[in-house]
Amino acid sequence: KKKIQGGGAGIPPSFSWKQCFLTFIGVIITHTILSRINLLIKTESDGDLSLILAPLGALTTLQYNLTAAPASQPRNAIFAQIFAITVAIILRYIPNIEPWFRSALAPAIVIPGMAKLGIIHPPAGAAAIVFSSGKVEWEHFGIFLSGVAITIVTAVGINNISDKRQYPTSWYLLNKAKGKLSK
Repeated sequence: KKKIQGGGAGIPPSFSWKQCFLTFIGVIITHTILSRINLLIKTESDGDLSLILAPLGALTTLQYNLTAAPASQPRNAIFAQIFAITVAIILRYIPNIEPWFRSALAPAIVIPGMAKLGIIHPPAGAAAIVFSSGKVEWEHFGIFLSGVAITIVTAVGINNISDKRQYPTSWYLLNKAKGKLSK
């Protein structure tokens, strides 16, 4: 019963106006690039393909507001999205699963799966729902991962302008590769 009364954790501190402005700049630049690329993709594919933008909005929220959080890091962003989208699309190949239930089943599999794999990334839960809908195909997978890569590149460049931010806090794969090479 005491658990539902809440713990002693406080709320995150508010940003200064300078930090809010940097977040605004990062988000507007990132989403201008993504929206323009989406327009180009739609135009070149006669509307058949697009860049799924909603989970990327969630990703940039993490990248510019919670720069040190593990869920914000490139490793989690990339691997969790690959895992989530793969599960979501594969579910579409299982016969007799109604689309409405697939949209519940995909995140139900993906969210604890991310926890088990150590790659928790909330936007991937959203991507699982979008990609399980049946309205997007494998082609969208690569386009979407390109969008994730673009958000990472812009977040690295813009966040590190400030001496109060560091993004990422770890290049997990690069550090692991350096460790192997130095042995």
